[in-house]
Amino acid sequence: RHGWSTMYDQSTLRALSGSFPPGQQGIDAVYTYVHPPLVAWLFAPLTMFSEPLAYLMWTVLSLAALVFAWHIAAPYAGVAKAALLLTAIGLWPLVSAFYYGQPITFVIACVAGSWWLARHDRPLAAGAALALATALKPQLMWMLPAALLAGGRLRIVIGWVAGCAVMAALFAVALGSSGVAGWLNALALNQADPAHTVNTLIHFFGLGPLTVALWALFGLGAIAVAYRQRRDTDMVFMAGLVGTALVTFHFHELDYSVLILAAWFFLRTSPPMWERLWLIAGIGAVELLAVASFAGTAWDIPSHAAVIVWLASWLGILVATAFKATEAKVLVDQSSASTA
Repeated sequence: RHGWSTMYDQSTLRALSGSFPPGQQGIDAVYTYVHPPLVAWLFAPLTMFSEPLAYLMWTVLSLAALVFAWHIAAPYAGVAKAALLLTAIGLWPLVSAFYYGQPITFVIACVAGSWWLARHDRPLAAGAALALATALKPQLMWMLPAALLAGGRLRIVIGWVAGCAVMAALFAVALGSSGVAGWLNALALNQADPAHTVNTLIHFFGLGPLTVALWALFGLGAIAVAYRQRRDTDMVFMAGLVGTALVTFHFHELDYSVLILAAWFFLRTSPPMWERLWLIAGIGAVELLAVASFAGTAWDIPSHAAVIVWLASWLGILVATAFKATEAKVLVDQSSASTA
């Protein structure tokens, strides 16, 4: 009705939200549309239907995207594999993603597709799939290209850069200069709300030297895992996702859903039992977020801190395992050379 260039315009959106039913949240600087245009383009055809039906259709499509990712990426078979899907659907972050109609499962499907294409030696297509994920919700996987580069997957990164360039050109043409300016303004206003940093280190330490130092530490840890385990595509992708969840300035409870895919990649590597049990601790940590949502502010800091501590510990385990595996391989190679 108003053109794609106005999709981020605050005055237009406020006027349109004036027709919302009584008691519904109106659009303002905080509660507004800030997703990339691709999300709006995907949802636009559903506006032909009533709101309840459109919501149902979007939910079914979101579930189908998750099932697709599970089908190609989750390990095991039979009941064990089905249990992974049911566990994922029952986790609070994913429940929240479905409730709010977030495009997270589409991101998960794109990243899983990229991983599958990478394993089947189609690097440029894998990069293109990763570019689609970036165009949907970049804060869920922004460290993945860096992990892929550290893991020696240069052609995937080239495909990603090319795909992002195409998407950026499409966005620029659709929005025009005024639309792009409106998007940047909406992002700046939105980021000013502390609600968008509550699941980040900024919430605990502010945007200062300590936070930056921890970001650098966690980022380098994820890169080290990707480099040390570069022969294992599962580990490279997982390192990028875990690193992203720790090194971020804009993250929500429902964004932790992407760790479901990281866990599937991790389980494909057949880790020892004690490392698999650490994933169960992670389930408990993310479920604490649900307790905080219903029990009030008293649980706010403990619940969010629990997830970050668990994530940081998991990354520490991955780093230690990666270096131990490399050292073990060196010893085996030296033994083989000595025997020869």
